[in-house]
Amino acid sequence: MIRWTTKGAVATPTTVQIRAQQPHAGRVQAGAPAPSRSLTESELRANILHFTAGLRGPRTAPCSGLVLSGAGLLARPDLPGALALGRQEGLLRVVLHTDAADLLGAPADLLQGIDGLALTVQPDDALSGALDALADHPARGRLQLNLVLWDDALPQLEGASRRLVALGPAGLGFTFPFHHAGLDPARVPSPQEALRALMPALAHLQALGLPCWVKGLPACFLGRYAQRMRRTQNRWYVDADHQGGAALLFLPDLLAFHKDDGCRFCVADDRCDGFFGAWLARPGWPALRPFDDWPDDADADQGA
Repeated sequence: MIRWTTKGAVATPTTVQIRAQQPHAGRVQAGAPAPSRSLTESELRANILHFTAGLRGPRTAPCSGLVLSGAGLLARPDLPGALALGRQEGLLRVVLHTDAADLLGAPADLLQGIDGLALTVQPDDALSGALDALADHPARGRLQLNLVLWDDALPQLEGASRRLVALGPAGLGFTFPFHHAGLDPARVPSPQEALRALMPALAHLQALGLPCWVKGLPACFLGRYAQRMRRTQNRWYVDADHQGGAALLFLPDLLAFHKDDGCRFCVADDRCDGFFGAWLARPGWPALRPFDDWPDDADADQGA
């Protein structure tokens, strides 16, 4: 289904992200406003019902996926009941965006009802402690780990990815910083710098057969690793200040990617986000270049 917005047509989401708590510091930032408070128990349940039972109708479709996020989320006493309500109303997939501290304190029976756990980590002083703590965690096989390609993370990227592989996660992703207001541009490397650090890590992960992906960079920058690109899926975004019918759309309310006219003729067009116009305008940064054919992972690199 298509939904019309002031910025054009977008796919109607089948997933809702509910930021039930204040955001945790290590999250991937996508321009979401900082909520004024956490959701109450009744608000959390009301929003789950709004995006499931409340969207069953001839012109609307209920959500089948739920993403829950926020610091201290797993310590909420109302979380098990909210998840049970969501399953009862047809939610097929539930993913938590969490951090290591929250995950380590979570009851094991609660985690058994979760389909995926998305955890963002950085190659800094805190990584060793997180790795040690998660080494024997019963949920580690469902962890989808993510490293953000900040400028100061690049020198340690390959080593950090090798250490994360030892945890036995479900997969490992890399995200180029999304452009949004308030972002410090000094922390953002050029795509060329990011790719020089990223390519050895991807080659190692590919050789191991571990699922790996890249977000935030277009297919034409990734070259022979374009098949590792993962498109941003649209979703409803709920927080204490944007609930129910006032929820935001991830695309285009929080993120707005740019594509050139030539991207319409690229074989990757339906799988590629494009890039951010503000990034494309930076001096010395590469332009978007359509693919005629999908490059094979074994081909010479065509990226920036």
